[in-house]
Amino acid sequence: MKKLLIAALLLLAIEGFGQQNEAFTILQKQVEAFNAKNIDGLVANITDDFKWYYIGPDTLLLEVSGKENFRKSMESYFNSISKVKSEIAEFAIDNNRISFKEVVRYETSAGNAQSASSMGIYEMKNGLIYRAWYFF
Repeated sequence: MKKLLIAALLLLAIEGFGQQNEAFTILQKQVEAFNAKNIDGLVANITDDFKWYYIGPDTLLLEVSGKENFRKSMESYFNSISKVKSEIAEFAIDNNRISFKEVVRYETSAGNAQSASSMGIYEMKNGLIYRAWYFF
């Protein structure tokens, strides 16, 4: 009985590690696609019913809903900025969610270097990003 219990606990730990590894891999793929301005890659990492929430001071906003609206939003964003790079400073994984601190460095149209930091949470479903919350 003791061996059976240990085997069951080990199996649960391995399954949990697989979920954690998957969440980190998806986050990494999303950052790589963003840094390459690869809109098809960004869209490939989200579900059809994807929702992206913006949370700011005294603000809660549904920024984007659905793949096509996300595509349009990213096209508009990349058209408005010349140089941009995202880096993940820290992250934590809890089941099907990964929370992270993101730092985005970019250049304004006047050529001035800027940066912005936010906290994000991605919720995964079937190996894709299902929900995203960004705290600015």
